[in-house]
Amino acid sequence: MREKIPELEKVLGYYFHNKELLIQALTHPSFAFENNVPSNERLEFLGDAVLSLVVAERLYKLFPEASEGILTQRRAEIVQGTNLTILSQKMGLGKYLFLGKGEKKQGGHRTPSNLANVLEAIIGAIYLDSGIREGRVFIHHHFLGINPKPERQNLKTRFLKYFK
Repeated sequence: MREKIPELEKVLGYYFHNKELLIQALTHPSFAFENNVPSNERLEFLGDAVLSLVVAERLYKLFPEASEGILTQRRAEIVQGTNLTILSQKMGLGKYLFLGKGEKKQGGHRTPSNLANVLEAIIGAIYLDSGIREGRVFIHHHFLGINPKPERQNLKTRFLKYFK
């Protein structure tokens, strides 16, 4: 699987200085348990926070007249698990996951939560590898290619249309 790292980095558009961070980001808890290695859960936690921050910052700058409530709603629409899963599927991240035997047998590389989680973990890994600037570049490139409008624009619909 390690031999596929350069291929994945090309898909991501980001090349890791510390490849071990990417490997950890791809490591499902089931694989981690079976092989006594760190899982991607902590990176997922960090990536979720980085994603929320970067999206909130972008919306704040794009819509100076929008209320806190509207900004919160729009951020939630962009960073929800369904959208993470769609983007992860589009990038083909499932085939790079390190899964435990049982998880692999159950098709864990296609499970929506696993796909959403690995994307958040990759964001966390990018943040640790290069800082907020590179994390921001990655998120802007992959998540914010749409131009959300706060006036009754359904971002989920726009997001899904954009990635179809």
